[in-house]
Amino acid sequence: MTSAGSTEQRILRSTFASYAIQLARTAVTFGAKLALMRLILPEGHGVYELALRIVTVASAIRDLGLPYHLVRDPRRPYGTVFAFTAVSGAVLTLGLVGLAPVFGHLDPELPAVLRVFALWVFLDGLAVVPKAFFERELTIGNLVAPEIWRGAVIAIVSVGLALLGWGYWSLVIGDLAGAALLAAYSWWKAWGRVPLKIERDLLPGLLRDLLRRSFPLFLIWITLQLVTYIDAFIVDGFLDTRTVGLYTRSYWLVFLVATLVYPRALFPTLVEYLNDRPRFVEFFRLSTIQLLGLQLLASYFLFFNAERVLLILGGPAWLPAAPILRVLSFIPFFDQFTILGGEMLKAEHRDREWFLIELLNLISLVGFGVWFIQRWGAPGMGAANYLLLGNLVMAWEVARVFGPRFKTLLADLAQLYLIPLPFFALAAWLGPAGSWMRFGASAAAAGLAGGALAGRYWKPFRRFFAG
Repeated sequence: MTSAGSTEQRILRSTFASYAIQLARTAVTFGAKLALMRLILPEGHGVYELALRIVTVASAIRDLGLPYHLVRDPRRPYGTVFAFTAVSGAVLTLGLVGLAPVFGHLDPELPAVLRVFALWVFLDGLAVVPKAFFERELTIGNLVAPEIWRGAVIAIVSVGLALLGWGYWSLVIGDLAGAALLAAYSWWKAWGRVPLKIERDLLPGLLRDLLRRSFPLFLIWITLQLVTYIDAFIVDGFLDTRTVGLYTRSYWLVFLVATLVYPRALFPTLVEYLNDRPRFVEFFRLSTIQLLGLQLLASYFLFFNAERVLLILGGPAWLPAAPILRVLSFIPFFDQFTILGGEMLKAEHRDREWFLIELLNLISLVGFGVWFIQRWGAPGMGAANYLLLGNLVMAWEVARVFGPRFKTLLADLAQLYLIPLPFFALAAWLGPAGSWMRFGASAAAAGLAGGALAGRYWKPFRRFFAG
């Protein structure tokens, strides 16, 4: 068996394993999310989402980019990275507990939540190294069981406590229980396989070198987190916590499919193909087609059925989110192109370019967001996501890598947009907005359009993995 064949098989196994993880986790947690939307009012979700964004940014500071650099560092310094993330996680957890009152101006109940939720920063950090190990070795299948059980624990704990009337605390405690389970289970799977030796005489110099190399990735990651999460703080600053809940849950619905089908093996695979340019470019192209093709079906469906989807999933209390959901619907199509491009730049160690792109996105999102939200409210904040200037720079970077083949990628994007359009336009014509007729016709349109896209792109995928 050739090394190329072995690589393709490992990629295929890791790709399907990552989809299995996402699908199983979604299947376990989706019902719980829906139950929690009905059991907890939008205000409670708003408080939780603000706290979640704070601890997520803190976790990025905890890592300083080390887990992402670990995937591409030939020395495989797992022990050193684990020691650092464990210590920094503990320090940041204590720091966040002490600084919790600072966030009281966002919502009076937020400091109390953060004093408890801060523990997530430490628990989540314990799972960083085994996850990076399995991704680095393209054996993501080992994470299937830990990820599924984490989702199950979060669902059981959160829904159970919500039924007892714990409100947003049920979401916080569920996340803490899930993080603890994932850390313990992933280490149980990785123990004895991950080399954890720490060369103490080399530790200061090695750690300095790792931090120097990973720092650009940290800047990228922290900026990316702000681009992803700063919407909620702008909405809270200009509107209220209830609208934060409506906005963030709409955002979750829009990105649900993108999260499910995101090619998690993309980065390590691009690292494998760095010296094989044709396959490097083709794998990026196929990943883009797969991700955006499936996401577009969801985007069209949500756009034409926003009211009915919210009524089914959350009940009447969530209907005011319909204009927000409709505006947000197509953001993943534009945003994921930049995220996939970021994985490409990261594989090529072009960290500075990716950071500048994300910084441009952050500046334009805040600028347009503050302007638009004052004119059009929360839907205006959503619309600002379409005007991220860094996305244009990323398109230029992808074009440079693709060369003449960039025209092929543009043609693919046009087909992804246009092939589903007649099916959904017919569904919209058959029934008025919010009707069961349009909802059912849109479901049929998604199936027909998905079949048409599969028929169009089956051969390129089969040809790539034939090795």
